[in-house]
Amino acid sequence: MLGDEETGSIWNHITGRAVYGPLEGTTLPVFNLLHMTAEQALDRHPGLSVAISDRPVRGRRGFFASLAERVPFLSEGFRSTIVKEDTRLPTMDIGLGVWTDSEQRYYPMEAVLAAGAALVDDFDGRRLVVYVEPGVYSLDAFFTEEQTVSVDGSSITVGNELMLEGGVLKDANGRRLEMDRPLQLFSRWYGFALTFPGTTIYGR
Repeated sequence: MLGDEETGSIWNHITGRAVYGPLEGTTLPVFNLLHMTAEQALDRHPGLSVAISDRPVRGRRGFFASLAERVPFLSEGFRSTIVKEDTRLPTMDIGLGVWTDSEQRYYPMEAVLAAGAALVDDFDGRRLVVYVEPGVYSLDAFFTEEQTVSVDGSSITVGNELMLEGGVLKDANGRRLEMDRPLQLFSRWYGFALTFPGTTIYGR
C-alpha cells in the first residue's frame, strides 16, 4: 500500500484504488510496469533519453545483501501480516499476473517455459500471447488475433508473419505494429493472489 500526504488516503499501488481515507473508492489511472534492458527500451521508443550512471557503486555491502544471494523467502514477521495465503502455488513462485475488470489470471514462469517460452491463451474473450522477454528473464503479454506463437533465440514469431524482437512487433514488411497490452505485473505468487483473491492459474 502507498499513502499520499495531500489527503492521507491509502492506495493499492497495483490497482490504483484508494482503500482507506477521504478518497476511499476512488481509482487513479494505472499503467504497466514492463521489465526491459536499455537497448530494448530504445528499440521500443526511438529517441528515448536513457540515464545510466558511470559512477561505480561505493561503500559497504547493504544489510540485506547476503539475503538477496539466497533462495528468496518471506520472513515470519512479514508472513504474519498476510491474513490468508493462497496455497495453490508456492509462496515465492514467480510469474505474470494479468487482469481486466472481469477476469484475472496468473501465468507461472515454469508453465511458460514448459510451453517453449511463449504461449497463446484465451483470456477474457480474447487471444493473449504470454512470452519470456529474451535477455531479461521476465514475462510480458499482449493481445493478438493470431493463433500460434514460436520462439527461436531472441526472435518470437506470432502467427505466420508477425515478428517480435526487443519487445517491438513488426509485420512481414518490417513495419512496427501497435501492441495492445492488458494490465499486467511480473510478480511473486503471494502478492498477485492477495491482490486478486480467486484468480485463475494458467494450466489449472
